[in-house]
Amino acid sequence: MSALKEAIEKLQKSGDIRLSDLKALKLKDLDALLEEIKHWCLYGNGKPEKLGKKHKEH
Repeated sequence: MSALKEAIEKLQKSGDIRLSDLKALKLKDLDALLEEIKHWCLYGNGKPEKLGKKHKEH
Protein backbone atom coordinates (compact mmCIF):
# COMPACT_ATOMS: atom_id res chain seq x y z
CA MET A 1 0.00 0.00 0.00
CA SER A 2 1.30 3.44 -0.84
CA ALA A 3 2.22 5.89 1.87
CA LEU A 4 -0.41 8.32 0.59
CA LYS A 5 -3.20 5.75 0.92
CA GLU A 6 -1.99 4.81 4.40
CA ALA A 7 -2.03 8.46 5.48
CA ILE A 8 -5.54 8.97 4.10
CA GLU A 9 -6.80 5.81 5.82
CA LYS A 10 -5.25 6.93 9.10
CA LEU A 11 -7.05 10.25 8.82
CA GLN A 12 -10.32 8.50 7.98
CA LYS A 13 -10.09 6.19 11.00
CA SER A 14 -8.75 8.47 13.71
CA GLY A 15 -9.21 11.99 12.36
CA ASP A 16 -5.58 12.89 13.00
CA ILE A 17 -2.10 12.23 11.70
CA ARG A 18 1.30 12.54 13.35
CA LEU A 19 4.09 14.77 12.14
CA SER A 20 6.31 11.71 11.87
CA ASP A 21 3.80 10.23 9.40
CA LEU A 22 3.95 13.40 7.32
CA LYS A 23 7.74 13.37 7.45
CA ALA A 24 7.77 9.83 6.04
CA LEU A 25 5.88 10.91 2.91
CA LYS A 26 7.64 11.87 -0.29
CA LEU A 27 7.17 15.49 -1.29
CA LYS A 28 4.80 14.52 -4.13
CA ASP A 29 2.64 12.44 -1.75
CA LEU A 30 2.70 15.15 0.92
CA ASP A 31 1.52 17.71 -1.60
CA ALA A 32 -1.27 15.38 -2.76
CA LEU A 33 -2.33 14.72 0.85
CA LEU A 34 -2.47 18.41 1.68
CA GLU A 35 -4.48 19.11 -1.47
CA GLU A 36 -6.85 16.29 -0.50
CA ILE A 37 -7.27 17.76 2.99
CA LYS A 38 -8.01 21.20 1.52
CA HIS A 39 -10.59 19.70 -0.85
CA TRP A 40 -12.11 17.67 1.99
CA CYS A 41 -12.38 20.73 4.25
CA LEU A 42 -14.11 22.75 1.54
CA TYR A 43 -16.41 20.14 0.01
CA GLY A 44 -16.55 17.19 2.39
CA ASN A 45 -17.96 19.08 5.37
CA GLY A 46 -15.43 17.34 7.62
CA LYS A 47 -17.05 13.93 7.20
CA PRO A 48 -14.31 11.26 7.41
CA GLU A 49 -15.99 8.99 4.85
CA LYS A 50 -15.61 11.71 2.20
CA LEU A 51 -11.85 12.02 2.72
CA GLY A 52 -9.81 10.31 0.05
CA LYS A 53 -12.47 10.08 -2.63
CA LYS A 54 -10.30 11.98 -5.09
CA HIS A 55 -7.22 9.75 -4.64
CA LYS A 56 -8.75 6.27 -4.46
CA GLU A 57 -7.63 5.50 -8.01
CA HIS A 58 -3.91 6.09 -7.23
